[in-house]
Amino acid sequence: MRKSFFLLVSLLVAVTVSGQESGNRIYGNNGYYQQQRRTLQTNSGTLGSHDHGYAIEASVLTNLKPDAFVVVFGINEAATASAASNDKVNAKIADFTQKLSTLGIGRNDIFIDFITQNRVYDFTVSGSKATESLTGFETKKTLAVRYQSRELFEPIVSAAASAQIFDLIKVDYIVSDFETVRSRLFEAAVQIIKNKEGKYVKSLGVTLLPVGLSSEKYDVSYPSEAYQRYQAFETGDAYAYKSDSSSRVVQRKSFTFFYDPFEASRFDAVLAPLGIEPVVQFSLYLRMQYEPRKPKEG
Repeated sequence: MRKSFFLLVSLLVAVTVSGQESGNRIYGNNGYYQQQRRTLQTNSGTLGSHDHGYAIEASVLTNLKPDAFVVVFGINEAATASAASNDKVNAKIADFTQKLSTLGIGRNDIFIDFITQNRVYDFTVSGSKATESLTGFETKKTLAVRYQSRELFEPIVSAAASAQIFDLIKVDYIVSDFETVRSRLFEAAVQIIKNKEGKYVKSLGVTLLPVGLSSEKYDVSYPSEAYQRYQAFETGDAYAYKSDSSSRVVQRKSFTFFYDPFEASRFDAVLAPLGIEPVVQFSLYLRMQYEPRKPKEG
């Protein structure tokens, strides 16, 4: 138990010092398991088409600071009676909620979600016999806190720790006006396609007749998806020539995570440049089909 407590506190400290909000959920994402990260669709570079003569692509990215944040904590307590386990969780929530009020966070910005209340079993061993029996109940809830200022994150985490709440599950970034963002991306992508069309016609002497849009794909990447696992160390080599008499003991190597957003070089245009803090990345891929203009019949 003491070791688990230390690991949770260490993670919270690491998050607050870095200034990048992520949460314990990062241990379950692709960055931790070194799996292939989801990619945003960008230009393929293929301008030919089997259906029509030509295609012109545009991919646009914008980086947006969120309008608000939602941090989610997990609280769980066990007791011999179900009501007692629930009371223990509620006591922590009441303490945390009171501390949040001193930060200017009211009840309308707090949501408590009852996750589960389950039985807990354990074994008692007598000689060579192990008997399983009911030992109590465990109540699990999550508590979500909405806040507008990034500077409130550290005080919120400190308030949670002082209320004996250490499981920081995740931090969501909230962007409210999706329609405006999509309109800006679409206008920029359309202009890029028109500019490319004009350059092809003027520079290469091709004649293009618009046929219609063949692809329109919006996408969004939140910071929680963009953290990658990182580990750096050097070690010597050790060989065990006889498996029955030699062994090698490997030390634990620490690793961390870093924020790795999509790069601007993959896109035709970036409407809002990337700063030094995690942001929400919106993108649009647009593909316009053309066919050669046929000469007029005399």
